[in-house]
Amino acid sequence: MTAKLPTQIEVRGGRVHNLKNIDVNIPLHKFVAISGLSGSGKSSLAMGILYEEGSRRYLDALSTYMRRRIKQGNQANVISVKHIPSALALRQRPTIPSERATVGTMSETFNILRLIFSRLGSPVCPNGHRLKPSLEIAEAMAKSGEEMGQLTCPVCGVKFYAPSAEQFAFNSDGACEECGGTGKVRQLDDSKLIADPRLSIKDGAVASWSLPGRNFMPNVAEHAGVRIDIPYKDLTDKEKDFVLNGPEKKYKMDFLSGTGRVFHNFNALYENAHQAVLRSAKTSKSERAQKRISEFFSYQICPVCHGSRLKPELLKQLVGSLNINEVAEMPLGDLIAWKDQVFKSLPVDMQKMANALFTEFVDNLQPLLDLGLDYLTMARNGNTLSTGELQRIQLARTLRTETTGVLYILDEPSIGLHPANVDGLIKVLHKLVAQGNSLVVVDHNVDIIKAADEIIEIGPGSGEQGGEILDQGSVDQIKKTSNL
Repeated sequence: MTAKLPTQIEVRGGRVHNLKNIDVNIPLHKFVAISGLSGSGKSSLAMGILYEEGSRRYLDALSTYMRRRIKQGNQANVISVKHIPSALALRQRPTIPSERATVGTMSETFNILRLIFSRLGSPVCPNGHRLKPSLEIAEAMAKSGEEMGQLTCPVCGVKFYAPSAEQFAFNSDGACEECGGTGKVRQLDDSKLIADPRLSIKDGAVASWSLPGRNFMPNVAEHAGVRIDIPYKDLTDKEKDFVLNGPEKKYKMDFLSGTGRVFHNFNALYENAHQAVLRSAKTSKSERAQKRISEFFSYQICPVCHGSRLKPELLKQLVGSLNINEVAEMPLGDLIAWKDQVFKSLPVDMQKMANALFTEFVDNLQPLLDLGLDYLTMARNGNTLSTGELQRIQLARTLRTETTGVLYILDEPSIGLHPANVDGLIKVLHKLVAQGNSLVVVDHNVDIIKAADEIIEIGPGSGEQGGEILDQGSVDQIKKTSNL
């Protein structure tokens, strides 16, 4: 006899934050909305219990080796939680991406675009002759080893290699050699080396000597004859030049460490204010340290790639009369029209291949359009996006992965969303459930709450006046007891 599968998550004795020892059942494989006033306890149930327990139990199932390398949350303050699936949370404040991330790489639309350009593009031979798109070119790009992408120009007969999908990647082989694929070049800004000329060096006038491992540099400068106990602005030009540009040199001196330990005849290597930044930039590995170091630089558009991030020669290859950067700079909402233009430019025998590639491209693109992100471009830097935009890109990518059996928890997904795009968000939420997942959404938007299969209302007030389950049921059931 087949065992009956559980149909709900059973939470007993929930006391996270202001929750008052609540008991609640959350249906599985349904869209559940948690409503209530701000501070009533909605996120305490969704994130503090459901997400923490769902993610923690998944990690507990991994090997000890893996658990040591993954940050784990604390056990929720709850008596028991039964039948909870592995949980993933799309947070209200997602992590800010690095400067190398763009809308295209984060949503993975750019990955498919690279494939389109390698298969459907019109490459240019070294002598400047443009080859029309053809099945022969596409087949050459599908080969492996040294034969991959090898073409013969029908005009001049020269053999050459057309760029592959990997070579169109600015985070890999295709990166502009001048800027390394960031689209920007940085230059040390001398005005940022001195924090405040009214301070003495001893009191922190030289900002770059506050970088890790440089805290003893004022003592070395003093040993070399620079006065460190008067305002920096009152130093002689010779002293200032030594601070900014003095030669790298070892000085034998007594050194008092931060712990009070004295090192006698310590060979201290002097680094001037410029060297302290440049050397730190080369040797520091952590993202936090690099962020601090970046404050000493000014940034400009790369003069070689002009912000495209790619090697300039890659921009010669066209698809539908545009290069890959021109397409990446188009609003997402205009890409469907570009797709139609591409089909018109291709020979009949390439239509089937193009259809397969663009079907995947549009399938990836459509959730972004449904979520009201049609105004963004694939080239837009990820670190310039709002938290609402980041969360919606996360949601679109989640839908595309087509996972099943997961508990998804969304915290305020309607933040920053235009009212006209709420229907698109609801469509995406229902798709997640249709893929065999369970969904819990915390939101204030009435239309989103009404679209849920079940509503859990928490209140009655905020803080200490909240934390109780006031009502639970379908929209019709809740309507009988509230003003929804």
